[in-house]
Amino acid sequence: MKTIITHPNFDYLWEQIVRDNRGKISKAQVDFEAFEDGWPNIFVEKVKELIEHNDVTYIWDFSKPKDLFINYALINWILDYYADKVRVIMPYFPVWTMERIDEKWQVATAKYFADIMSNLPSGRMWKTSIHVFDIHALQERFYFDSKNVNAEMHTAMNLLDEIVKWKIIVFPDDWAKKRFWKDFPENETLSFSKIRKGDSRVLTLNWWDVDWKDVLLIDDLIQTWNTIIEATKILREKWAKSVTAFATHGVFPNWSVKKLSKEVDKLIVSDSIPKNISRAEKIKNMEIISLKSDIEKLIFNW
Repeated sequence: MKTIITHPNFDYLWEQIVRDNRGKISKAQVDFEAFEDGWPNIFVEKVKELIEHNDVTYIWDFSKPKDLFINYALINWILDYYADKVRVIMPYFPVWTMERIDEKWQVATAKYFADIMSNLPSGRMWKTSIHVFDIHALQERFYFDSKNVNAEMHTAMNLLDEIVKWKIIVFPDDWAKKRFWKDFPENETLSFSKIRKGDSRVLTLNWWDVDWKDVLLIDDLIQTWNTIIEATKILREKWAKSVTAFATHGVFPNWSVKKLSKEVDKLIVSDSIPKNISRAEKIKNMEIISLKSDIEKLIFNW
C-alpha cells in the first residue's frame, strides 16, 4: 500500500488519484493549524498504519515563500517516523530563474533553496527523491546534493500532444527553444530573440512565415505578461491566424492573467500552481491541463 500526503492547495489532486486507484493508495490526513504566535501546529493522523514502513508521496505548493518551513518540517517528520521511502513532488520550483545572476551581488536563491531540500534525510529503505516540472535550465538539477537526495526533472510538454497538431511552435526566447524544441519533432518551430536597444530589449522574430497559420507560443513560465503580449502582437502583424499561449507554470502576480488573456486567442497552463484553477473559472479563454497523469506515473512507476 502506498500513502499520499498533500498540501491543502492540492487536495483536489489527491481526491482524484485516490478515487482512480482504489486499494492501491491511501490518504494520510494532516491538520495544518497554527499557534497564536503564528508558528505551525501540525498533526498527522494514523501514523502507524500510513507512514511507518510505507512508500509515501508528498505533493506540495511552494508558490508562497511562507510555506517553505511548514512543508520542510512535515517532510522531515515523515522520514523521522520510519517511512521506507518519501517521494517529494514539487510541481513548481519558485526560485529557478534566480540561477541567472545578472549582477555580481545578487543572491542565487535557486542554489540555496536546493541546499535546504538537499538536507532532507533518507527513508528507511531508499533515498528521498525530489521531482520538479519544467525548470528552464536543466543544470539546476545539479544544485541538489546527489549524495543525500535524488533530484529528477520532468516536463509537462507531453500534455500538449493533441493541442500541437497542425500548429507552428514559437518560443518567446532562445532559452525556451534550447530547452524544449526537441519535445516537438513533428512541428515547425520558430523563436524570438531579444535584442538590447539602449535600456530596453526588443523582440525580433527570427523567421516569420506564419501567414494565416495557427501558432502556439510555448514557455516554461509566465511571470507577468510583457514578453508574451509583445510576441503576440508581432505574430498578428505577420498575419498569424490565431495565437495560443502555453506555459507549464502561470504565476500571474496581481491578476496579470486578465490582461494577457485579452491579447491571445487561448491561454493554457498546467495546475502546477493550483490557484489557476479558480482563475480559469473566471476567464473564458483560459484552460487548465492537469499534471495528474504524470504524477501517477511517478507514484506507481508506470
